Amino acid sequence: MILLYTFLLALLGAAHWVCQRRAGALGRVYAQRAATVLKLLQAPPKPGNSGRPDPCASAKQQFELGRLVTQRDRCEAKWYAAQQRADRLSRFVAALRDWKGKKLPYSLGVLDVWLVLSLIDRCGVGEVIGPRQVIETVRTWLQW
Repeated sequence: MILLYTFLLALLGAAHWVCQRRAGALGRVYAQRAATVLKLLQAPPKPGNSGRPDPCASAKQQFELGRLVTQRDRCEAKWYAAQQRADRLSRFVAALRDWKGKKLPYSLGVLDVWLVLSLIDRCGVGEVIGPRQVIETVRTWLQW
């Protein structure tokens, strides 16, 4: 029971670590994209040869800004979803750790008994370790 509980906590802890790392990486990418958008937004359009603003350069800058904003928004949505998943998993792991002394030992104890009985049945030792044989063995021990 303790072994299964520890294994479950370790597995969930590893999944939580991976989710947190993924959310952190997406957060860094989002910050980089947001900085690029801000830098392009604050850069003035370059004037043409005559000193007047070039409409083509301005259009090109607006197009590039739109493309970068779209990438930033997609990246933000991915980061937000990953952060929500990581937070949800974190709350679940914390609740499972808090649940430790209440109901988990009983439920994992039932799971342990089921696994042992399944193993006995799978190995074909059910006829030797069946309930009738165990009762007969205990009766013969008590008669001595």
